[in-house]
Amino acid sequence: MGIRKVVVATLVTMVLQGCVAAGPVVDPTAQQNLHSLQLFNADASPRFTFYLACTSDTVNCGNVENWFGEWASDRHITLRNADPADGPFKDGQPSRAKEQALPYRLAVHYQPWMKPSYTVTSYTKQGGDAAPAIGYSATIYVFDSATGKLLQAVPVHAETTAKEQKGVANPYLHDEVDGFLASLDPTYASK
Repeated sequence: MGIRKVVVATLVTMVLQGCVAAGPVVDPTAQQNLHSLQLFNADASPRFTFYLACTSDTVNCGNVENWFGEWASDRHITLRNADPADGPFKDGQPSRAKEQALPYRLAVHYQPWMKPSYTVTSYTKQGGDAAPAIGYSATIYVFDSATGKLLQAVPVHAETTAKEQKGVANPYLHDEVDGFLASLDPTYASK
């Protein structure tokens, strides 16, 4: 019976690891609702201003903010960094007067994380090296820019395991940001 549990646990872990690295996890209905807002015009120009709040205990948010900034620059999107407690994240808070020319305000609270590569397994109680896990949880808030009414709040998360036990995390973190942005902006994904 003990061997059977170990085999089942190993198979479940392998399946879950395959799913975990598949990309952002977004509820399909929420994803459809988000895209139904038509956040981009027919010419792919944005119909929103963008606020980013990055918070993390384990990842340098400066890098994450730079990667979001590259996307915003490429897509001609006004991006402002904010704190998740600031006005742009609050329901009923209208956008700045000059931002109300666009119908929406998107506010994203992006929380990247990294789990260390050293673990203690519950089965053997011994430590060992393992590849680090890297991921994020985020919430996309869509507000009407004129009234500040919250139209949608969409939770998103993803996780991947590094291919090496030791090495640089930034390429994985950058891939996570790109995956998130591709789910938000499908045109960007095709570039």
